[in-house]
Amino acid sequence: MSSLGIYFGVKDISLVETSGRKILNSVRLPHPSLAMTELEEKVPVDVKLIALIKDALRTYRVKANEATFCISGQDMVIRTFEIPMLPLSELKGAINFEAKKYIPFKIEELDYDFQASFNKKNKTSLVLFVGMKKGILESYLSISKQLNLKVDSLEYSAFSILRFLKLAGSSDAGVVASFCFDLNSEDEANFMVFENGFPLFSREIVLAESLPGFEQSIEDDFTQKLEKLKNEIRVSLDYYSRKFIDKDIKNIFVVSDAKSRRELGSFFSESSIPATFVDTQKVLGKNSTYSSVLAKSFAASQSKSSPIEIKINLLAAKLKATRAAAPGFKPFTLLEGFKLDLKFVFLGLVVCAAVFTFGLMRIQPLRQELAAIKEQGLKASPALAAKNYETLSDLAMKYSKKIAASNRLINEHMYATYPLDAIPRVLPNGVWLSSLSLKYREGALELSIDGYVDLGGDADREFNTVNVFLGNLKKDPVFSKYFNEMTITSIDQKLVDHNSVAVFNIACKSIPEKKKNDQTRNGQVRPDYQE
Repeated sequence: MSSLGIYFGVKDISLVETSGRKILNSVRLPHPSLAMTELEEKVPVDVKLIALIKDALRTYRVKANEATFCISGQDMVIRTFEIPMLPLSELKGAINFEAKKYIPFKIEELDYDFQASFNKKNKTSLVLFVGMKKGILESYLSISKQLNLKVDSLEYSAFSILRFLKLAGSSDAGVVASFCFDLNSEDEANFMVFENGFPLFSREIVLAESLPGFEQSIEDDFTQKLEKLKNEIRVSLDYYSRKFIDKDIKNIFVVSDAKSRRELGSFFSESSIPATFVDTQKVLGKNSTYSSVLAKSFAASQSKSSPIEIKINLLAAKLKATRAAAPGFKPFTLLEGFKLDLKFVFLGLVVCAAVFTFGLMRIQPLRQELAAIKEQGLKASPALAAKNYETLSDLAMKYSKKIAASNRLINEHMYATYPLDAIPRVLPNGVWLSSLSLKYREGALELSIDGYVDLGGDADREFNTVNVFLGNLKKDPVFSKYFNEMTITSIDQKLVDHNSVAVFNIACKSIPEKKKNDQTRNGQVRPDYQE
């Protein structure tokens, strides 16, 4: 079965149909938004685009009915940022909040997906955020529907280049970069740095064309683009080195035409970063002439047979968001497509049976001991029958006092489960607890909370977060029910694991015991004893 990759570039559209890694059809079309006549301007671009591609599919007898759309960076939002490590249940909300800092419009206008890489050592998550405006995504879906094509995925063009490198046999181990360009066309150049297949930084470079009335010779235009390209490489590498200080690039894989390879060879030789020029004919075939649009559309056609580490899927994310927003949505729809493996079911039953048997073995001695205690229960002494009424009354009073003392020990005991359970629910992001100390002293319960705040060394924000944490404790109805005195006893900036953090202590004290007893005697039921 053949596969189809369609790249929607800045100036060109490229269609590549493949069988395995063999190119069956390769079609390059000018974008219909260019060089329009006055009559053509009245026809929507999408209509002309559909007609153009449909005609090409018919003319070249393309048989594939499924396709992967490769999208240029001008239609997408790609950002990489770092957040503290969070539970999966909180991750989406935190990413949604953080992404708002990096996009120039409302996040509600986007269909987006993300992928996180967790660093347990630094307790951080590196997030790859990819989005597309809802109107643009709907436009691409409309195109696929009009063409009667099932779209497997919409892929960012730089991700397609990572697949092209994989097909060429290039290793993605460690921190390496990819650089794809074509000085013979107006297509955008893609620069990306990735670590073990996960993107750290990406950038699209559009090489300016000659202005009308100032046309240059082909050779002069090529030289001008080459010089601009060199400058853009310097800018990209400089920006990356400042953003990722501890992640040095080990190699740059360059995907380009033969002429540019010769021109850039000396440029990269002067750099401290080694460069490897990819043999494009090894991937595209000896009879194919390289172009960046061909490389991207070819790589897109290989999306099923040659997957990469990036699992971004805007179509699946859009479908999931649509289902969640639809009336009558039920949580069990999240299990659609889940496959049950009987081997794991059997293994789970064996583990459950083993735990149950072990529990019975542990509880049986306790049952036997309990039965023995019941048999040896206290019995009334026959000597009591010989006592007079006054003696029995004195004994009854003594036993009543003992019972009252036992009841006080049980009823007036302060249970710490409820206030301690409230703490994690009011804990702000960035706050980590190091110790809790609970003491009962002079009729009052004292709780000491030690912890630290790690917000990247921003002392003002970290100190303010401690105050927010204290305010949350005071406002929590469960915690404040047990502790009426809460103060920050100490706060300081210290180094913990080579990171500057705010270390703090919060002291909490309960209502004095005398006040509680007074409330009980007045007929009030204390909330901590309610069932």
